[in-house]
Amino acid sequence: MSGPRQARWGLALQAAGTCLLAVAVVLEVTDQPLPSELALSLAAATPFLGAAPLYTAGRRTWMVVAGAIALMLAVASLVRITEQPLLNALHVVPLLLVVYTASTMRSATHRDRRLRRERVRARHDGAERERSRWARELHDDTLQELGAVQVVLSAAATDGRPEAMRGAIEQARALVGNQITSLRHLITDLRPLVLDELGLRAALEALCRRTSETFGVPVDLRIDPQQADFSDRLSSEAQAHVYRIVQEALTNAVKHARPTRITVGVETDRHEMTLTVADDGHGMPRPPDSRRWPALRAAAPPASTVRGVGLAAMHERADLIDAQLTVRSVPGKGTSVILILPERT
Repeated sequence: MSGPRQARWGLALQAAGTCLLAVAVVLEVTDQPLPSELALSLAAATPFLGAAPLYTAGRRTWMVVAGAIALMLAVASLVRITEQPLLNALHVVPLLLVVYTASTMRSATHRDRRLRRERVRARHDGAERERSRWARELHDDTLQELGAVQVVLSAAATDGRPEAMRGAIEQARALVGNQITSLRHLITDLRPLVLDELGLRAALEALCRRTSETFGVPVDLRIDPQQADFSDRLSSEAQAHVYRIVQEALTNAVKHARPTRITVGVETDRHEMTLTVADDGHGMPRPPDSRRWPALRAAAPPASTVRGVGLAAMHERADLIDAQLTVRSVPGKGTSVILILPERT
């Protein structure tokens, strides 16, 4: 059941239970016929308990408490109708229901807090990994070549001959040109301008092309020509998260799976968009559960650690846009990352 429909059903059941419980309380106060009070109390408990699963933990507890109150009224009416005091023991049932719900809510709260801590830790790990990568690329590539430019020009200046100066200038121009290209790639990794200017489709096309050129692995982007405007269905924030998820999936594939081909597919209908990144690499023995990542990290080897952090970041991005992310992998047969997100996310 979708979110809006679930909310409407929850409100409708809550309203029905509230009305029935109010009438039952009035009958109790005014000493009306007990069978009617019993029937109304049972009828009030049903929608409250039915609405409980449709709400979050805090609201769910209040629904169960209201249902328990209705059940206690029903038990009291039943005791007076049958004149059997032993039936008062049935009051334990709604009390146990409230205790169980409160215990479940406490466990759920602790679990949510633990998941939030894990997500924050995974986000920090991912950010630190990205900072390390940028620092390494700037040091090993940009800084080294700028140092080479300085050495070439200094040597030519010491030599003083025109031929040496011309050769040094040409060599320096080539080194600077290489660095301009490298910095452009680094800037694109930070925030692709094409995503802001032309939308998600153009950004994915550029990403697939750049990945293929950089790593030498064919990357096919398959989009139905009739779905050319799928970018318009998503907000700019959602497009950015989708782009990053695809980018992370491609990076994981080319660096860890050793594929011979990768396929990025986009399918849409009136209600949702499905995006798939599939490779024919060696797969994973068992796709790691990113929500339990901190518990798995200690036992994982370094390569799995890097990949696991990436999967955790992908799951977190999917949660931010109310999307569902699934990773399917078969050893020796490749891995598929499937992202399903509703329209107008």
